[in-house]
Amino acid sequence: MKEKNNFIKKILNKYLFIFILFLSIPAVRYLFVHGFFGVSDDLHIGWLYEMDRVVKMFQFPPRYVPDLSFGFGYPLFNFVYPLPFYIGELIHLLGFSLVNSVKIVFGLSIPFSMYFMYRFLKEFLSKEMALAGSVLYVYVPYRAVELFVRGTIGEIVAFVFIPIIALTITRLTRKESSLKWVGITAFSTAALVLSHNIMAYMFLPFALVLLIARLILLTKNKKRVILHSLTGLILGLLISVYFWFPAISESSLMHYDTVFNFYDHYPTLKQFITPYFGYGASVPGPYDTMSFYFGLTGLLVVSLGLISFFIKFKKFSKEEKIFFIWATFIFFVSIFMMNHRSAFLWRNIPLLPYFQFPWRFISMIVFSSPIFLLGFSKCRFGKTISLIVVVLAIILNFGYFKTSEYLGREDGYYLNRLIPVPSASNEYRKTSEEYLRLPKDTLVRPSDNFTRAYADIPAIKQIDEKNALNATVLTDYKEKFILNYNKYYYPGWFAKIDGKKAEIIPGIPYGQITISVPEGVHTVEVGYGESPARLVFDLISLVGIGIAALFIFKK
Repeated sequence: MKEKNNFIKKILNKYLFIFILFLSIPAVRYLFVHGFFGVSDDLHIGWLYEMDRVVKMFQFPPRYVPDLSFGFGYPLFNFVYPLPFYIGELIHLLGFSLVNSVKIVFGLSIPFSMYFMYRFLKEFLSKEMALAGSVLYVYVPYRAVELFVRGTIGEIVAFVFIPIIALTITRLTRKESSLKWVGITAFSTAALVLSHNIMAYMFLPFALVLLIARLILLTKNKKRVILHSLTGLILGLLISVYFWFPAISESSLMHYDTVFNFYDHYPTLKQFITPYFGYGASVPGPYDTMSFYFGLTGLLVVSLGLISFFIKFKKFSKEEKIFFIWATFIFFVSIFMMNHRSAFLWRNIPLLPYFQFPWRFISMIVFSSPIFLLGFSKCRFGKTISLIVVVLAIILNFGYFKTSEYLGREDGYYLNRLIPVPSASNEYRKTSEEYLRLPKDTLVRPSDNFTRAYADIPAIKQIDEKNALNATVLTDYKEKFILNYNKYYYPGWFAKIDGKKAEIIPGIPYGQITISVPEGVHTVEVGYGESPARLVFDLISLVGIGIAALFIFKK
């Protein structure tokens, strides 16, 4: 038995990530099928195409994409979490198709989230139990829902960074903490915000609870911990400020509405414990055809771990008690937030209605449940329990990690259905873009393609399109007229007439760019760039990146 344990430790010491890759195979095996499969958010392939378009136009950071809404464009990455698409674009630039790039992002999230959860759990668990917890973090039905039912790329990537933040808080509040962990805290916090802003808003308050509890109950040098922790968290927010501040401040420039009403998406407790798995949608009432099942392994770990913890309560150190109580707090708060009785909080906490689905809090339960293995850490058969958890988690749940059907769709299908440029296909006309909140000056969404520039009179002589956003228009008319440009007006757009700045006015009915052009021959330039305010935040983010990198690499 001793030799067997030494063999396991050797694997975990020398070949950890290779072993994790091996354990990840059952979860990602269906990503190797040809083409894409049916998921709710397959529009992300179209969005990655748009990311590729603006990156190749040297728009940094990418914000306004050119082709959505019948070519009127949209400030997509001003509001939509960009990091998964940055990663997808890097993969795409290596030569992979759009579909395969998205699938690779999906696939990489599994071993990396398992690895970083292992690194976090190893702070207070044995290597065997940490491995069991990392496997449990991946092999729950909800993670399969994210991959093969919803296909929500932002939440999928966010699972990688949540345990890193928990790890950095643990290290920052210990005596041997170094500035390196301040930098890692900054980058992991920024990565979570840029991966999925809703998941960040959901998890960071829980992270602060852990920080405060450890600071009050464990830390002796409180000034150092406060300084390092706040520096790391604030730096993380500064690194990502180029995204989140404009997303919040410029939200007032858009129509205030959401596609889904949170009142319609409270799961029942029965759905949480019922072993149902479907490939449908979340609907009002208990008639959902997607799964909210937590999984038998997770339910056993939480319930039995809770009992074992209180039975052996006196044997646990203060630090272990903090971790366990913190996990219990996350677990039950998340259950409450998914219950309709929490509606008063959903109505009154700022931005919470934008979560849209209360059942998103299952992701917090998925994170907290492996920590309940701490309850078994004082048992004689802890290593045996770890092995049982690994085996049960994989055997009972790997069957959920599969596609509903083999669609085999490649890039061409999605570009035809999601991208209406140079002309809109019948498939695009059947596709709703209601999830895109329109600018306030837009009264109605366009319903057909327009030329880049147009007018009610024959005043346009030539249009020279520099790229998918910018163009130069040559005009000649005997009277003053209004030039329409087929892009939604939004901060960052500029116009020049004969090299001099011209005023842009949102037009009717689409909120399109309109410019009053005087009589005679003129050259009108229209283009998009960073607004002065956003340039300030871009600079702040760059400075934050430099400082955080200095903390990590400076000896």
